[in-house]
Formats: sequence, C-alpha cells, structure tokens
Amino acid sequence: MAVQLLKLRYFQIKRDLSYWVIIIAAAVFYISREVSLLAPLQGVYFIGLISVLVYSYHLNRKDLNFLSKYFTRHKFQICINYNLLVLPASLAFVASPNWWLLFLLHFLVSLISVAGFKSRSFKLLFISRYIPAAHFEWISGVRKNFHLLCLLLVVTLILSPVKLFGLVALLLFNFIFLGFYNFFEPLVMLNPNHLLPKDFLRQKISFLSNILLCLNAPLLLINFLFNPEVLWFNLGFLFALLLLASCSVYIKYSNYRPNESLRVSVDFLVLTASIFFPYLIPLGLLIYFSSRKKAIANLANFTDDTH
Repeated sequence: MAVQLLKLRYFQIKRDLSYWVIIIAAAVFYISREVSLLAPLQGVYFIGLISVLVYSYHLNRKDLNFLSKYFTRHKFQICINYNLLVLPASLAFVASPNWWLLFLLHFLVSLISVAGFKSRSFKLLFISRYIPAAHFEWISGVRKNFHLLCLLLVVTLILSPVKLFGLVALLLFNFIFLGFYNFFEPLVMLNPNHLLPKDFLRQKISFLSNILLCLNAPLLLINFLFNPEVLWFNLGFLFALLLLASCSVYIKYSNYRPNESLRVSVDFLVLTASIFFPYLIPLGLLIYFSSRKKAIANLANFTDDTH
C-alpha cells in the first residue's frame, strides 16, 4: 500500500510534535508568504534553501535500506512524504506573482526522493588537525556534511543583506551544526578525559558557542549594515541562537543513552521559536537551567560507570 510510510510518519509526528506541527506549518507559511512577494531571484534562492534542507535530511536518513526491503514502492512513498512536507511553503506561492516557484519546489523534492542520490564520503583528514579529538562529533559532522555546508555558506553570504530572508538562511546553516549533537556516542567515547560533568558540558558548549559566534557575528553585521533598523532584532537573534546551542548540548546529555539517537524535543522547538519571537527567551532560560541540571545528573550516572 502507498500509505505505509504516511501512517508511520503520522504516528511519529503525533508522538513527538503534537500540536507543534500546526505552529511550525503556520510559521513556515508566513515566512514563505513574505518571500513570495519579493523578487523572483530571491524566491529561487528560498526554494533552493528548502530543497537543500530536504536533500540534507534525505542523505542523513538511516532507514532507507529498511524502507527498500519492507515497504511497497518505497521511493514513491518517500516522494509523497516529501511533497506533503513542503506544502506549507509551496502553498504560500499560489496567489503570488511568483506562483511558478511552487512547481519548481515540488519538482526538486520529487527528484531528490526518486533519483537515488548518494553522499560521497569526504575524508578531509586535515580537519582532525584543527578540531580537538574531544569534539569528535564536529570531525565526523563536517566530513559528512562538507558539501552541504559549503553550499549553505555561499547562499547565506549572498542573502546576508536581505532583512528577514538572510536570517532564515543563516538559521538553516546553523541547524547543520546543531544536528551534530543528535546522535549519542558509544559509552567508551563519552568523557574520555574523565572530567567532572560540569566541566565536560562547559567544554562542549564553549567550543560550539565560539564557532557559532565566529560564523554568525560577521554575517549579522552585514545584515545590520544594509538594514540598520534590525540592530536589536539581530542581537536578540544571536543571543537566542547561543541559548539554543547551549541547550542542544544539555538536552542531548540529559537524554543520553549509548548508541541511540535523540528524539524530537518540544524544548528544542520552543528555543528555536525564541530566535524569531524574543518574548519566548525567558521560557528558553528556564529550559536552559532545567536541562543543565538534568544533563549533569544523567552524566554523573554514566561517568561513575566508566571509572
């Protein structure tokens, strides 16, 4: 049946996102609607960004082999899945001057689902010279997503002068980095230097925050120079992003289980929303202190096991 995957996704969304799926869809529709009123070239960039995001998700899926063996016409089902996924974005273009972009978006995501693209492995051995072994997730993450990071960086640079759209592109770029923390390392790789949980978490967060500052601050400065009125919004964006980054580490290690993957977290969704809605930042701070406490307690259990 052609609805096997859709049923599976429905129950996953119901379990992990609940009513948040409506909020996310509405936010995507609003952003897409604003972009649909801009020049056609910027609309093309936007469609490209969404396609790259779907492409990145497709390349990092670990269930493709399972789907090919146990699902009927699995590529067709994936195609339907991806086309439904981008509907909130494409529907915003229906009544706009750039209506033809909705067909381009659905064509690209359909191509991704059926063409069987595979990610070429980049060794990039020099990366390990510049990234400490303690941050192994960055070494493997950059190698695996190198071509996507380069593409997103170029697009983000091009769009950095655009008021809202540039920040959306920048956020997608940062999400690649935050995705490095979605997978739980084996127990033998956890805290090899036997640091105290507080010091271990501080080391992880400091490294992540420094990289995000170096990458985001110059692009936000360019955005400010072209749009001086967004100074306070850009400062709030940067603060909320660093808060999200810190909590990404805390949420990972508060749920740490060896060799597993992190499920979708409602806390993560609230923190992401606070980037564009600053009034949610106080709630984000509560999540910060709560997840920090849980992460320290959870790590203490596993740290005792490794001694």
